[in-house]
Amino acid sequence: MKGTVRLMMGLVVMLLAAVVIAAEGGIIVENAWIREAPPGARAMAGYMTVKNNGTNDKVLVGASSDAFGEVMLHRTIVEDGMAKMVHQMAITIPAKGAVTFEPNGYHVMLMGPKRPLKAGDKVEITLKFKDGESVKVVHEVRAAEATHSMEHGMDHGSMVMTHNH
Repeated sequence: MKGTVRLMMGLVVMLLAAVVIAAEGGIIVENAWIREAPPGARAMAGYMTVKNNGTNDKVLVGASSDAFGEVMLHRTIVEDGMAKMVHQMAITIPAKGAVTFEPNGYHVMLMGPKRPLKAGDKVEITLKFKDGESVKVVHEVRAAEATHSMEHGMDHGSMVMTHNH
């Protein structure tokens, strides 16, 4: 009996160590959301904070979703008083750092929604990294009124995601 208990305790300790190592070296995505668009809209934008708990920079090189015809990484920049979107081939998430995707900055451009999306709907978007890692992130569609308060610093929590290597 004592041998079985020791074995079980050893397995628990090993599993806990594996979880800590995975959390320390991985990508964590928080506050993933999409602004609700009017019916018939052909494009939407996704936002989130991508944190890198690892000791090496991670390079985000793309994204995809079954809910949209095309998904691209973009950044809004202002030149000579005019805002424009610029396609981003890669976005570096610094080691022990984070990059926030937010209105008037980095965002995931979601083209050609395959069905109408309304506030409360959930959409899975897969982030793809240069090293081959992919991270599935659940984005919540939020009403325009809710997204306005988000743009003024309110944090409404994190979304659950899974890692695929």
